Amino acid sequence: RDEARAGRNNLIHIIIDSKKGEYWVRDEGVGIPVGIHKIMKINTLTHVLTNLQSSGKISGDAYKSAIGTHGVGIKATNALSQEMEVWTYRKDDGGWHNTRFEFGIEKSKVKKSSAPKLPNKVTPKLGTVMRFVPDPKYFGKHKVNVDQLRGWCEMTSYMNVGLKIILTVDGKSEEWLSKKGITEYLEKRLLKLKATPMSKKFVFHNSETLELAIHFADVEGSSMEFFTNTIRNVEEGFHADDMYKALVESLKPFKGKLLYTPTDLKEGLVGVLNYKINAPQFDSQTKEKLVDNRVKGACYAECLKVLSDFFKENKGLAKQIVERASELRKKTAEFLKDKKLIKKVKGAQKGLAAKLAGISNSKTPIADRELYLVEGDSAGGTAKVARHRDFQATFALKGKPLNVMETTKDKVNGNAEIAGIFAGIGLDLSKPNPVDHIQFGKIIFLADPDVDGCHINTLLMTLFWKYLPDLFKQGRIYMLEAPEYMGKLKDKIYFGPTVKSIYKK
Repeated sequence: RDEARAGRNNLIHIIIDSKKGEYWVRDEGVGIPVGIHKIMKINTLTHVLTNLQSSGKISGDAYKSAIGTHGVGIKATNALSQEMEVWTYRKDDGGWHNTRFEFGIEKSKVKKSSAPKLPNKVTPKLGTVMRFVPDPKYFGKHKVNVDQLRGWCEMTSYMNVGLKIILTVDGKSEEWLSKKGITEYLEKRLLKLKATPMSKKFVFHNSETLELAIHFADVEGSSMEFFTNTIRNVEEGFHADDMYKALVESLKPFKGKLLYTPTDLKEGLVGVLNYKINAPQFDSQTKEKLVDNRVKGACYAECLKVLSDFFKENKGLAKQIVERASELRKKTAEFLKDKKLIKKVKGAQKGLAAKLAGISNSKTPIADRELYLVEGDSAGGTAKVARHRDFQATFALKGKPLNVMETTKDKVNGNAEIAGIFAGIGLDLSKPNPVDHIQFGKIIFLADPDVDGCHINTLLMTLFWKYLPDLFKQGRIYMLEAPEYMGKLKDKIYFGPTVKSIYKK
């Protein structure tokens, strides 16, 4: 992908041979250098495949918006492969060169070679080809999730216009090639969400640093997706914060006396933001969250100009968006101030002792307090005994909570379980902003590790997202992945997701 972003590659071909347990990846880029590295005094190809900080992306001269910087992925793949073989074509160095590794150790020095022959009988004329067999010691009979890989291929094609991606699994091939990029992806997202845009006009911008496309549609919540150099950041990051901040600011001229929160403005967003920056900093190797300080302010300024210009030309749509946000705030406020609900919550507070095992230390700061919403009385009793009383509390749920997305307002207001949950977290509906008076820094869903438990957690997520969305923004909602199995040996107890994992311990 990085070669494609740099304008030097128009193909990625992934081949999976299940029978042999082999994986092949090839491109048609300029290849990896094969001369002797000036500092390391070894072949540059060997250096790139074995040492960190060996990438051409470090300096920023060859790649302006690379996905990775230090090349950890290829080194990790090499180290965790039973076999890894690499061919690369360098025009200035006499054509094809080859080297081979076993468990990360080079078994043959880099040498000139003929072009590799791939399982699909294709003989490439240029580029780089890699073949590897995962180490069974670490991966066993594990197979790549083809559906997930297929999704990666499709998304990567949208993020790189003109890049052809081929996936061949045991002889059967699929291809992806996007001509319109993220706007084409948005069209597909709208169809999948069964969403109708509020207007035919939508935000679109593409510069050296920012790709942005946003539709405003009739869907619940926000369907924005954030990327850095085309890689998805599922936990968002500084670019997301800046975009949302710019959205709020750009709509201020149309706000008037309407009342809404930044969360309300996210309603109905269907879009993609891709920020392009050299050597980006993430919170982890998996790049789930962008935490690069260089993005702060720069992304905001560019987003603000794009959005402000768009709304100046589409004033009617801007007014619709702020009016919708205001209506959403009214509905949420009306729900939390409904007399029937207030009465129910007050009634539930009187019976909390039967469900809520509270915190014994009243001096514990609210930010340090944890509340576990536990499935059933039996689990509730276990969690009650196991908790750390100084800062942990438990609330025993009774069956599955009501699905608030598929029922009427009256049924929600009159539901005893929902009233009990609100009472348990300390929601004071008599206050102007009830969320500010919740008594726990973390609210943690702890249901059984089965289908029913998953359903319960989903229903809880839905309840809090619809009526108390600020808790998500504040980072106060958590879901615990409980172990499914337990084993006991010589007075020691072991937990794990499978029986096999228990025996290993």
